[in-house]
Amino acid sequence: MGVFEKNIAAIEKKYGCLAEKIREIDVEKVSERIGLAQTANGMLIPWVKHQGRAWRLNSMQNPMEAAELYADRYQIRLYGIYFVFGFSDGRCVRELWKKCDDTNMIVVCEPDLELFAMVCHEFDICDLIEAGNVLFYLAELETEAQVVLQKIVDYTRMKLLEFCILPGYDILYHDTCEMFMDSVIERMRNEVINKSTSFAFDRLIPQHTLFHMKNLLYHKNLEQLRQALAEYPVNEIPAIIVAAGPSLDKNIKTLKKAQGKAFIMVVDAALRTVLKNGIRPDMVCTVDPNSPDRFFDGIDLNGIIWACTRTSRKKIVEQYGEDIFYYGSYYRGWNGTLANELGYAIPSFASGGSVSSEAFMIALYLGFRKIVFIGQDLAFTGGQSHTKEVVGTFGDNEEYIHKRKIVEVEGIDGTMLETDFQMWYYKQWFEKVIHMNENLIEVIDATEGGAKIEGTVNQTLAETIEQQCNREIDIYGIEKSIPAAFSAEKQQELLKKLRGLKQEVADFRVQITEMIGKQEELLLAARDASTLERELLEKLKDMLAQNEKISGEEILDLIVMYAHKEEYEMGDDIYTEENMSPADLVEKSLLLYKGYERGAKLLEEDIDEFIMKD
Repeated sequence: MGVFEKNIAAIEKKYGCLAEKIREIDVEKVSERIGLAQTANGMLIPWVKHQGRAWRLNSMQNPMEAAELYADRYQIRLYGIYFVFGFSDGRCVRELWKKCDDTNMIVVCEPDLELFAMVCHEFDICDLIEAGNVLFYLAELETEAQVVLQKIVDYTRMKLLEFCILPGYDILYHDTCEMFMDSVIERMRNEVINKSTSFAFDRLIPQHTLFHMKNLLYHKNLEQLRQALAEYPVNEIPAIIVAAGPSLDKNIKTLKKAQGKAFIMVVDAALRTVLKNGIRPDMVCTVDPNSPDRFFDGIDLNGIIWACTRTSRKKIVEQYGEDIFYYGSYYRGWNGTLANELGYAIPSFASGGSVSSEAFMIALYLGFRKIVFIGQDLAFTGGQSHTKEVVGTFGDNEEYIHKRKIVEVEGIDGTMLETDFQMWYYKQWFEKVIHMNENLIEVIDATEGGAKIEGTVNQTLAETIEQQCNREIDIYGIEKSIPAAFSAEKQQELLKKLRGLKQEVADFRVQITEMIGKQEELLLAARDASTLERELLEKLKDMLAQNEKISGEEILDLIVMYAHKEEYEMGDDIYTEENMSPADLVEKSLLLYKGYERGAKLLEEDIDEFIMKD
């Protein structure tokens, strides 16, 4: 077996999609842009032509020595994560990898798929591909990139991340390098937001998660809708995202002209305004665990079709959720079970933290490529926070705005408008996603007010409907015709499996109790001056190894929702505090496990309430 066949076989096992892409590349056809140069000591290194110059991606004198020098720049820390931009011939990454242990992770972003394909033909990189602590992030495969980031960047290890850029890559692939770092930073920022959300909602989100894990058995999912819409030219039909900004009052009556000629997706806060103007939405997106009752009280919600995820408020779903399309990640084990039964995964995607950004990602996922915003002010237009139907939900409008942290943004007319940090963040998110998909989608901002969103075309809703809504399509009817994802028989079978969670938690509690006992003994030893340092370090290493093993248990995904305080404190202290004594280290770990023990008990109580009851 040749080098290429060995590399491809290794890639296929770990990254099936990547292997397929590499096979499609004919390296002979790209030989004018990329190639190999022979160094002074007879080794080969890759080069890339840029602006008429061939950039060599390793030393022309001694590539191995250069790779060793590169790796020596970095002090490897326990549990450190190293994001390496560039792969070249793999030598630098390999030398960095040699310095790591099993607690470390290297994430490689190679921005040039054709270059990587050529490297696969010429260099044996099987060891790096197969390594459990090396992951590849290919800039041209965005789905893979998001999966990698979601796996790697979590709050507990955020302070251990380090960027490493291979020589020449920051010049050759400057824009991609910035996007790569921005993606990681964005993920870090989302983790901080998730921390705040976890503390704000405490036990509510895990309870809603359990409720929806059961409830989705009796409903539909967004992949079913995507497949149904694939028979229609949805790429030519606009998806209109209706948000609840103050400018919605200006053009809401015009929206009715788009009915039956667009996919009208409404966020829950805008629902009152939409229904009171005689418009029937094709779908309503609701994600807030505490969405106010006044969004829904006093309006007829019969026939409403909802998009829900694990955080969506339980009470709303129980009262009005006759027809739901589910999406999102619930719990690794349960998502895997559902995927095995369905033959596909329940769709899940990263969003910008707002219900509007969720709606935007849903529209993209369903195949719509013309996205229209209305009510997407992202600013306090005219000194108002929301559409007039919603303002009362938040009490006094001026008091609500005064409580927010105010910044200024440019409006669509060039004037400066007040907004808050939350909406400013959402604006940045939209701009980033629009930029990433600039050759794929057209985004029209028909809000007719509010903040300027870079990358959008600003025009009135009336103009947009006249230009874009020229095809009849009954999306509401298509949605209604889709059956529940599972038959009645399969629903009962899956419910029985879901109820097996209670035993999984009980079994895990046995492990936790055992670990607590061992760590209490270790804490006594750490505080005992007669304990030999070498013996203590061995026990500490064993403890960390056991911690790492337990952290991989799927059921922990649910338990940590109840132990977020201890989990986040662990991230703030245990991995990053340089002067922690062995006793401090054990004490922190013990605190975490007692949090898991408490979390497992609460989870068992909620399983009884939300899953075991008929």
